[in-house]
Amino acid sequence: MTKNVLVALLLLGMMSFAGRSAAKDQTGQRDHAATPNAENHKSDYELAQLYTPVFYFHPAEVYRPQPVDVMLNQSRLRQSRRLWFDVNVSNHPTLTDLFALQSDESYFLDEWFGDEGSSEYSNYTSHRAYYEALLSPMAGGPAPVVYAHVVRNENPDNITIQYWVFYFYDDWFNKHEGDWEMVEVVLTAAGKPEWVVLSQHHGGTRRSWATAPVEEVTHPDAFVALGSHANYFVGNEIYPIEKDIGNGRIKIIDRTGTSSRLIPNVILIPDRTELAANPDSWPEAEWVMFRGHWGEMAGQSDFSGPLGPADKGTQWQQPYAWGMNQPMDLDTWYSNRLRVEVVGAKPAETQIQLTNEHGDDLAKAEGLGNLSILHADPPASVVASIHVAPHTNWVVLVALPDPGAGQLIRLRFTDVQFTESGHAMLDLASGDMAHLGAADIHDKGSSLMRFVSELGAPGLSLQGAATDIQNRLALRPSAADAIAANWDAPDLVWMGDVLPAYQLSLGVILALLYSLVPTLIFVGALYWVDQFEKEPVRMLAAAFLWGAIPALAVALTTELFLRLPPNLIGPHGLEAARLGLIAPVLEEVIKGAGVLFIYWRYRSEFDDALDGMIYGAIVGFGFAMTANLLSYLSNFMLWGYQGLSMALVVERTVHALDHGLYTAILGAGLGFARQTTKRWRRWIPITGALALAICTHALHNLVAHSLVGLNVFTVVITGAGTLVLWVVAGWSLLRRRRCMQLELKGMLPEPLYHTVVRPLASTWVQLRTLRQEGIGAWRRTRQLHNLCGEFAFKRMHARLFPEEPERAAEANTLREKIGALVGYERTAQ
Repeated sequence: MTKNVLVALLLLGMMSFAGRSAAKDQTGQRDHAATPNAENHKSDYELAQLYTPVFYFHPAEVYRPQPVDVMLNQSRLRQSRRLWFDVNVSNHPTLTDLFALQSDESYFLDEWFGDEGSSEYSNYTSHRAYYEALLSPMAGGPAPVVYAHVVRNENPDNITIQYWVFYFYDDWFNKHEGDWEMVEVVLTAAGKPEWVVLSQHHGGTRRSWATAPVEEVTHPDAFVALGSHANYFVGNEIYPIEKDIGNGRIKIIDRTGTSSRLIPNVILIPDRTELAANPDSWPEAEWVMFRGHWGEMAGQSDFSGPLGPADKGTQWQQPYAWGMNQPMDLDTWYSNRLRVEVVGAKPAETQIQLTNEHGDDLAKAEGLGNLSILHADPPASVVASIHVAPHTNWVVLVALPDPGAGQLIRLRFTDVQFTESGHAMLDLASGDMAHLGAADIHDKGSSLMRFVSELGAPGLSLQGAATDIQNRLALRPSAADAIAANWDAPDLVWMGDVLPAYQLSLGVILALLYSLVPTLIFVGALYWVDQFEKEPVRMLAAAFLWGAIPALAVALTTELFLRLPPNLIGPHGLEAARLGLIAPVLEEVIKGAGVLFIYWRYRSEFDDALDGMIYGAIVGFGFAMTANLLSYLSNFMLWGYQGLSMALVVERTVHALDHGLYTAILGAGLGFARQTTKRWRRWIPITGALALAICTHALHNLVAHSLVGLNVFTVVITGAGTLVLWVVAGWSLLRRRRCMQLELKGMLPEPLYHTVVRPLASTWVQLRTLRQEGIGAWRRTRQLHNLCGEFAFKRMHARLFPEEPERAAEANTLREKIGALVGYERTAQ
């Protein structure tokens, strides 16, 4: 007796274990036989635990459902202000801060951390690397949870349970920080489950509890799509989605899997009114009061962090009505799969079995009573065995995919008569259907598709006696057509694949203009400021090209090799190291190398601080122009014209000014060194200027990313460098004028002398010459004025540096050229 009891208990334990741990296949096995009625008196938490969803993931999926702390601990709280820059509210917000904040949709959490490249929302590689290293449950991050919201008062006949799921990052087509998804279970007032609703992008789909995949009696399955985290009812399946981008429509694919089975812990969350009234009763739910975006805001809403659950409108406020308004899953998806449906037949009285030609069941076939779907590409031959109530007539619809031909064949059989057995066989020879048009299918339907009505005793094999074969009835489909269908699409969509050629060209032209025009304006302003001695155009072009191509390439390559692991010194420490040390040092040293080369190789063209500032700023502008162009092009290729927003243009234009400032500081130091008579002292202004350029660059980075709020202090800090630079430029111009007054006095005819030493006088003379005498005379006048400036500085250098006799020789050569041009001008007059 005891032995029998032990054996029985052992068998029961094994059966229970098998029921809990049996591997789920991609069709979603169901277990509805023992579904209990959850009494109305069960607490919200008990109900939420009873129906907690089971999540399955694609094998390549990185992110998991976690509490909001996974983002909150790595984020700044910011606010977007109209006609102004985004400002920081807090660098380290807490749940308490979100509860107390009088927030609205202008607020957003910005994931901000030390990473391998950037914490910009679109930099999916750095978000993934940081998450895998520190934040995922496998790396010791927060344990998986879902937030349950139970609603009893919307409809007296129903109880609705919403399971809100939060992900650190959305790594799909519309990449963005933060991602909210939802699984909804609808119960009767007595607690009997009726519906399962799954969120998918901007909506969702539903299935009745009887047709939804369920485990362990009460746990519905949700198969999470790779990257997008949309929830679906079938795993190892594809879900083609169409989106309008620009003037074109693109196809994107959601992919599900059956890996990493997960039942997360449950945290109950209330409505805002209840939370505000009793905050102490809802630990870990304070974030519900936050009305802003969970992730950085972007120019296009689909790329911004989403609003939280309580700001989803009807989905939160009337979950039952929202759920019942969602389309049926079977009517929305799987249209490009093999489907056999007996239209209108009762699912409980109908069975459709899909097998191969040998009679083996197809593993990925999902039988739903009067509908059967094959969630995989079909084999060469498929047999559909249909059982319905005897002596009934039905319409039978068939969809037969041909992925090789990129088409779907649809057939309709009307008034199909089922006799005594209620059994019919449908042979689907998909290989024979390839590359047929609708007309061909209609003409050849009877030979390619045999709808066989079986007569005689139930269970009689079609391969039996000759009398069975004679009783087969071949029916021609009443309607047939072939439509284009797709089974794959790229994970990343480029505008080059979507927009027509002329629109693509226009976008590239806009990116070029946005990066080039501000740069040319800045360069032109610098060139105009140099009134007394214009720098050679070839030298300015060389400096610009050094910044635009080699400097940026070397800086990016070097920074890639110097990436630090995310867990080295903590998130904020690593971000500070990247912004305040690595980027400023690398970029300023590499950009400064071009200015230093000009200083060393072409000393005769490097006269003073103003020359150094001009060459340095030109290098910086070239660097920023290429960086801006790459930014504009990448934004356009990902998001189209919406990626070229004016906010981005303003930001990148200021970026160009900043880079001009940093390198101009070093150039000014080299200019001071050029006028230092003792060689050993020349390194003092050079090293000091390099250190100041690096510090200014680092300070700007840290101020822009770290200070709380954009206020008078931050504006002064970011603008002080440019202001000081202009002061230095003005001082240098005054020194140049005094130099020219001193060195040219008595060396030139009086009219020419007064023209070249007075500010703007030479510009007006050149313009008048161009207007009255033409471009040839203008070029000679311009050359004469430039030679006068060079002559003055060569005389000064010959006097300051007697150890450089070549300067005196150069001055004499310039004097002869000036005399020749002056003589030519007198002869011309």
